[in-house]
Amino acid sequence: MELAAIFGWDIDFLRDIREGDRFTVLYDQLYLDGEKLRDGEILAAEFVNRGRRYRALRYTDPTGHTDYYTPEGRSLRRAFLRTPVAFTRISSRFSLGRYHPILHRIRAHLGVDYAAPRGTPVKAAGDGRVVFRGWKGGYGRVVILRHGSRYSTLYGHLSRFARGLRRGARVRQGQVIGYVGSSGLATGPHLHYEFRVDGRHRDPLKVHLPPAKPIDPRFRADFLAKTRPLLARLERIAATRLAAADPAP
Repeated sequence: MELAAIFGWDIDFLRDIREGDRFTVLYDQLYLDGEKLRDGEILAAEFVNRGRRYRALRYTDPTGHTDYYTPEGRSLRRAFLRTPVAFTRISSRFSLGRYHPILHRIRAHLGVDYAAPRGTPVKAAGDGRVVFRGWKGGYGRVVILRHGSRYSTLYGHLSRFARGLRRGARVRQGQVIGYVGSSGLATGPHLHYEFRVDGRHRDPLKVHLPPAKPIDPRFRADFLAKTRPLLARLERIAATRLAAADPAP
């Protein structure tokens, strides 16, 4: 997994990065007969963004589940992705009074438009169930997912749906459900994304995203034992870096 994917729930690597930010990464390197094959998985990482420190520790529990956690055992994931598509720019934001470029009148824009090349994969923001897959007026080709009893997400203007996606199907967070297009009332290829809580629209860029499950209490001792050495190595590297940046007179 890449660094941006690990910290992507807390840091927007397109908008939040600033000069002076720094990172430290511990990772595996895979060798065969003395020759390096490739870099392996990130084992631990630290990212300092605008003076705030974020840390990630890779842990595989006794059931075989692997993920990244804070030193306290909180999952770095959220129950939802902040953005469900790799976009080039935000072409329209959440607004209660936007001028519609096709209808030429003021109307609410209850989602965010992510401009992206036609055919860019669109991912499920969270685990859920497909409650609608088809054509829906100005949305064009659209997928609506239900996530438990409180949350739902909508993905509009798709060029096509993912193969095999059907109403009632279960999907996992990050699973491709469709592809960017300009179906319906759209001036160009983009994803129109909506997020609802208890049936009410919320700004996808600002809504509080509930966290994923933390470390299972049964595995907490194992987690601490396996990640403590990684955390110590991060501490040593950080101390060495600070000493190098501030040499003695």
